[in-house]
Amino acid sequence: MKKLYHCILVIAASLLFLCLFNFGATAAEKVQTGGTLTFADMFPRQNPRTWDNGDWNWRHGYDTGYYIEHLLVGDLQKGPRGTKKFAFQNSGDNLPADCVRGELVEKWEVKKEPLSIVFTVRKGIMWQEKPGVMKAREFVADDIVNSMNRLKSSRKATPYYYDFIDRLEAKDKYTVIAHLKEWNAEWPYYMGYGYYDGIQALEQDKGPGGAAKWENACGTGPFMLEEYKSGHSSTYVKNPNYWDSDVINGQKYQLPLLDKAISMFIKDPSTQLAAIRTGKLDMVMRLSNREMQELKKTTPELIWSKYLDINSSYIALRMDRKPFDDVRVRRAVNMSIDRDKISNTFSGGETVRVMVPFPPSAQNVYTPLEKLPPAAKELFTYNPEKAKKLLAEAGYPNGFTFKCTYGGGNSETIDFLSMIAAMLAEVGVTMEIDVMSYPSALSKMTKKVHENGYLISATQGTPLAFIRKTFLTKQTWNASMMSDPYIDKTWERLSSDPELTQKQIDSELKKLGVYIIEQAPMLFLDGAYNYCARWPWVKNYYGELRVGAHRVSPIIARIWIDQELKKKMGH
Repeated sequence: MKKLYHCILVIAASLLFLCLFNFGATAAEKVQTGGTLTFADMFPRQNPRTWDNGDWNWRHGYDTGYYIEHLLVGDLQKGPRGTKKFAFQNSGDNLPADCVRGELVEKWEVKKEPLSIVFTVRKGIMWQEKPGVMKAREFVADDIVNSMNRLKSSRKATPYYYDFIDRLEAKDKYTVIAHLKEWNAEWPYYMGYGYYDGIQALEQDKGPGGAAKWENACGTGPFMLEEYKSGHSSTYVKNPNYWDSDVINGQKYQLPLLDKAISMFIKDPSTQLAAIRTGKLDMVMRLSNREMQELKKTTPELIWSKYLDINSSYIALRMDRKPFDDVRVRRAVNMSIDRDKISNTFSGGETVRVMVPFPPSAQNVYTPLEKLPPAAKELFTYNPEKAKKLLAEAGYPNGFTFKCTYGGGNSETIDFLSMIAAMLAEVGVTMEIDVMSYPSALSKMTKKVHENGYLISATQGTPLAFIRKTFLTKQTWNASMMSDPYIDKTWERLSSDPELTQKQIDSELKKLGVYIIEQAPMLFLDGAYNYCARWPWVKNYYGELRVGAHRVSPIIARIWIDQELKKKMGH
């Protein structure tokens, strides 16, 4: 009876709330500037690893994108708040060409003779003043050249990444010419809105302790980094001299609308749930199906957005070592997994089966499960008897043992891996789960001394970019240690041949994707749907997640807080 009474009270409270506060009538609401947004972003369980883009860390745009800007950025007016052409719910580094606008540059032009890209710098942008680091000054062409040259020359630079660039030239104060050695069809991703190409001031190097210290961080963006507490939060405050603005309900507003944005680092999922439930967090951008179901029962006032996980998860299998140097073993491991059972247990049955090498959002190159050829489709079919047969053929009739490293401490992920281990045990394969801190696991993988199994949750990027970083020989993120001449040569040709049309590139990428699946370089895992939860006082947000390489700042800069509603709701 107590449970029934509680349910009735929750429903009644929800109906009363809907009557008192009309969520849908936001279009005519008056924008309230100021206030603080406290939120958990997509990766709240990991601390920033560096504040220097020269360290070539994938998190750089995630942590610095509030104050550092890029040449190009996703155009939010092409998203759900505007024309609705693009949802901006993928990883943010696979943007349609017509959904991109200039950020630090206002226009660009590709020239064939000589092969180059000419960028026109946006006038009137100012660097933030940072005591002890730099004075406020105008942003100019030399800043782009200096930042990108510093990035290119870093000893940590990703192999091949900038090989297509010959040199960068500041022709005058507001013009930059990128002289190219060869054509690269994905230059906007590599140079404009990618993981590493945020434009960083050289003065940051001169601050006490160098560019990697948060105290020296400065940029041109809508926010300034005020404080960083390891394991707790990053606090960004309004840049009063920011150049950009937006039109809301027919009125122009200078950005950002908030006075402060606090990005929280919360390792424990239950702590994060408690924080959003009690209003200590205004918004959480990544929740699992399980967490969503729990919150809907206890906190029905929350507003939800649903999206397919921006990452593709898989267990990389080292192809350069036994037993995974044999494709029969890799195929057997895949056929040992009951994906339906895992999906029903952890995701309410709402998953996408084929996510690697391309997700459904890459429509022109994606091949769904039902259209895969038999050799590829078979990998996603639960068939333990055939798995045992393949293992015996490969010389492992009694199975084998291997370690799978997981860099993190999420209990749900450990439960997930434990279920996979139990399924593998049914065919005689013992998977030992090796849990360590994320930095330690990543360090082992980048140095290529990781175990035979390595759990990865990786953003997709553009189709060509994902092929490069995941499957090309000697690439940093190639945890499967794949080395296939056909893949290497095909990628190089598709990336650099200026005569190829996009339709031709897509056609060959689609074939290459199927070929990669058939090689089974990894234990393929389903793509799950995630959820964003926010309180009704969070306004002018439409479910967008990224505008380029993990950057959420332009989205956050447009959010405003309805302070009166927040007070009425008791927070």
